[in-house]
Amino acid sequence: MMRIRSLVTFDVRFQWKQRFYHVYLLVCAVYISLLLLLPEAYVDKTIVLLTFSDPAALGLFFSGGMLLLEREQGIQESLFATPLRVKEYVIARCLSLSVLSLAAAYVIHIAVKGWPVSPIAFTLGVLLSSFFFTLLGMCAAVLSHSINGFLLLSQGFALPFVFPVLGYLNWLPSPLYKLLPTEGSLLLIEGSNQIISLGDAVYAIIVLLLWIGFAGWWSVSLLQRTIKMLDEGKN
Repeated sequence: MMRIRSLVTFDVRFQWKQRFYHVYLLVCAVYISLLLLLPEAYVDKTIVLLTFSDPAALGLFFSGGMLLLEREQGIQESLFATPLRVKEYVIARCLSLSVLSLAAAYVIHIAVKGWPVSPIAFTLGVLLSSFFFTLLGMCAAVLSHSINGFLLLSQGFALPFVFPVLGYLNWLPSPLYKLLPTEGSLLLIEGSNQIISLGDAVYAIIVLLLWIGFAGWWSVSLLQRTIKMLDEGKN
């Protein structure tokens, strides 16, 4: 636990140094300005979609970007030369980026609409979605050899999980969306506008946790394989 806490602190400092927070402050300001200009009838759905697609999903690109930067700067070799375990590294990365996701989500929501109607559901939706997309971004980064490759691969990974948005907008509804974690994300983030039923909340949390478990196992496996290859290369 102490190692995870230290690594979260290290991650937050790294993000600050790389100006992640500065960039996201500007992004939040742009979103708030656009939302305030929208007709009131469109604000509820738009703020849910923005929270889902940006603050909740920023982990997809930021986690991958951080991992690629660490690889380029040789930070990973130093980190894993310590007693730090890969699982601890992955958990710390998820926690540090979820703080940024949650802060951005609340800044945007409070500035536009005030406090969420169901703050617990809203908070869980943002945090769990951030965890999932952070893990997905890390997998894409480990499998990529360049920034351009990462951008293409991460978008390819994320594309199937965007389909529940079509159902949310009533453009292409399908019961199959319930198999995807992002259906749960949208249900929980909808807590910004309304009370979420217990059944919907339980379903959403379970489907997100199942996918987080799979993405977590995959990211740890990929990183362990990469570290093993680095060690073999040294020998």
